[in-house]
Amino acid sequence: MITGPDDSNRIDRICAGLSIAAIVHCVQAPWLAPWVPWLAGETAHGIVAWTLALLSILAVLKGWSVHRASRVFAWALPGWFCLITARSGSASGSGEIAEIFLTATAGIVLWVTHHLNRSLAYWHHRS
Repeated sequence: MITGPDDSNRIDRICAGLSIAAIVHCVQAPWLAPWVPWLAGETAHGIVAWTLALLSILAVLKGWSVHRASRVFAWALPGWFCLITARSGSASGSGEIAEIFLTATAGIVLWVTHHLNRSLAYWHHRS
């Protein structure tokens, strides 16, 4: 675990946690919707998806400005693409299963992205 004074990009930790929360939410939302209707609302999904995407972009750019390793974008771009496609695909009728799959894929890929970004920034400070 990377902690301490060199761990300056804490937003990566937040984004990694939000990525996992998005996966859990999307898998659980169909079963929880009858009891917590606001959890499955389109407005809530839009706000969460766009907030996560913008925070993720901010975190990756902040880390990249430190380590300048472009390989982090090899992970980030597919994750952002899946997240935005899942969000816009639900409106065009691509299906709930496709939305869940794309969101889960985005969550996993972005989780890896943020851990890689933190690690690269940490080791850049150490060298």
